[in-house]
Amino acid sequence: MQPDEHVPFQQDIAEAQPNPSHASWTASLDLAFERDLRGRDDAAASLRHATRLVHRHEGPLRIQKALYPEGASPCHAVIVHPPGGIAGGDRLDIQIGCREGSHGLVTTPSAAKWYGSAPESPACQSVNVVLDGALEWLPQETIVFNRAEVRSDILVHASSQGCMIGWDHLIFGRRASGESFEQGSFRQSLRIAIDGRIAWHDRLALQGSDPLFASPIGLRGHHAFATVWALLPASARWSEPTLEALRADSPGIAWTVLHDRLLVGRILASPLELKPMMMRAWSLLRPHVVGKPAVAPRLWAT
Repeated sequence: MQPDEHVPFQQDIAEAQPNPSHASWTASLDLAFERDLRGRDDAAASLRHATRLVHRHEGPLRIQKALYPEGASPCHAVIVHPPGGIAGGDRLDIQIGCREGSHGLVTTPSAAKWYGSAPESPACQSVNVVLDGALEWLPQETIVFNRAEVRSDILVHASSQGCMIGWDHLIFGRRASGESFEQGSFRQSLRIAIDGRIAWHDRLALQGSDPLFASPIGLRGHHAFATVWALLPASARWSEPTLEALRADSPGIAWTVLHDRLLVGRILASPLELKPMMMRAWSLLRPHVVGKPAVAPRLWAT
């Protein structure tokens, strides 16, 4: 995939075609997952290991609800974006902090849609994570419409005790509706820093009708792909036997250890095949990374 200069991640909400009259939106969401220490006796012992969510927002970006389907922890947070799509000039900024001893799972109720916009008015989103606890970043798929101009940045700062499972699921064009990604651009920077040093920097730059979509060293004819990453705490390492088991149990995913603590998987498949492959990978990774069996958010089944 083609390297590109880092551009701040911003997300926009507009119409599927460029619209000079569109009034752009700016929205921000700050999430803080904290260990809840309110328990003071044996009867409330479970609270000593609970996670609570503190959040604030500006503009059309917010938490639908904090849910606890697995007990006191983790806290499942569902991010909603009421306008329903991101268009030219819109900017979304998401800040996530996970304190030591906390565990958050963040997802979305539906696909993110990047609509068409003018080249001079890109849609932008940034996700900045400060990781001292455990985080699962599991948004649903992102659909990049024809003519979309997208700038995306995901940055994770992990301390020695931080651990994370994350994924990024991209679909270019709407083939079922006869639309391909013929015009526009998508630029993304995905970085993970461990103890202050960049351990992984993945940069993607795709243009509409980019030769990389068909190239045997690019996407090999696919218009959808995904990246999955798993970061262990400093007390653990990815071992060769674990890696061999993952490869055997998740065929179709190319797994690579980029750091003793960091494992990255790449998936090229059709949009209908991608999601079950990603969910399978997550269910295999979760016991290793956060020490829990996979409990899928209920809204994934809707």
